[in-house]
Amino acid sequence: MNIMILVGHYPPIIDSCARLYSELSESLRLMGHSVTVITEHPTDNSPVDKSHEYFHCRSSRIDSDGEVVLRVSPLSFLSIIPGGNIFRFILSCLLFSIRGIFTKRPYVILVYSPPLYMGISGYIISKVRRTRYVFNLQDIHPKVLIDSGVVRNPFLKSVLYKMEEVCYKNAHSLIAYSEGNRDYIVNRGTNGHVFIIPNWADMNAVVSYDKADSFRNEEKIGNKFIVSYAGTMQQAQGLEIIVEAAQDIEVYNDIIFLLAGEGTSKPILEGIIKEKLINNVLIRPVMPEERYKQLLYESDVCLITLSLDTPLQTVPGKLPYIMGYGKPVILAANTKGDAAKVINKAECGYCVDPGDSKAFTKAVLNLYKDEGLRKTMGEKARVFAEQNFSRPVCTKQYEEVLFSAMRDADLHF
Repeated sequence: MNIMILVGHYPPIIDSCARLYSELSESLRLMGHSVTVITEHPTDNSPVDKSHEYFHCRSSRIDSDGEVVLRVSPLSFLSIIPGGNIFRFILSCLLFSIRGIFTKRPYVILVYSPPLYMGISGYIISKVRRTRYVFNLQDIHPKVLIDSGVVRNPFLKSVLYKMEEVCYKNAHSLIAYSEGNRDYIVNRGTNGHVFIIPNWADMNAVVSYDKADSFRNEEKIGNKFIVSYAGTMQQAQGLEIIVEAAQDIEVYNDIIFLLAGEGTSKPILEGIIKEKLINNVLIRPVMPEERYKQLLYESDVCLITLSLDTPLQTVPGKLPYIMGYGKPVILAANTKGDAAKVINKAECGYCVDPGDSKAFTKAVLNLYKDEGLRKTMGEKARVFAEQNFSRPVCTKQYEEVLFSAMRDADLHF
């Protein structure tokens, strides 16, 4: 089966989207399929792994091991022009569509959203090339943009909702990673089948990874109790609660908070730490995959934070990875959300409301003081992850959905 994938971020970019879809592509190829990925070139501001083969050639086409990666311009220069993001949105949609139309005809197209325009590109390519597309929704756009206040213009809202309708109505199948997202899609209306496939962690990599004491040595943290956060640092993460907790428990001089990532909140956090002379927080850049694995392996407790206005359906992609490493989790997010449901069902951590720094601090100290509790929660996290978030199980489900779409398409190759 020749599969076309449309995705905004792909290695060498370092983020959950790039990791997820590069691993999916690899798994599909191991199952015997060929994969063509259409994605953007990294921007100057993208967190990247500079050891990646992309940096040897910066080519718009790379063929490797049954995978063809085709890249289009990110048009980032338009973002600095007033109103330029709208033109960037439209032109990016056209670039992806043209690249897909003038590429080897796929049996089926898999589209990652956001951005929402990727679904429109998938629809256009599927109509021109007479095939079907499967729409994988990670964040629900435009809902997230409207709920967070990013989009307020009534006309723009109506355009985005119309785009959403086109994507949902014309997709053969839709894939969501949580029950809440599935329910939202069904309520919005679709002619396709809606499947729940969780994001995964690579359990085999977790098991085979050898402990590297060099990480603690390089970070100069010795045998301290590591409480870690790794990921995007934006307002939507509500990371201030971590710094507040760190300040509250400075008296425990063998606890260290290690935060890794990039985003607009990073300089704000650094400013708070400097102003309040907080000395038990280390902030680091985005970590390449192997370094990120070392961080997870060495962490005693892992953190996930989301602001109160984050949609209830959000389940951060880092959660399966953390659970796969057998680490207890502290979630600061709406306790009625899907992420909290996963943690409570697995019995692998604490869930507190955003901004409740006292409950957050108490959760950190409970796990710090009780090694048996950490071990029990970590074991439950690992078992739940193996049963629900293993890469072979989840990627096989993707293959089945793609096969179904291919069988229903009117293909004449």
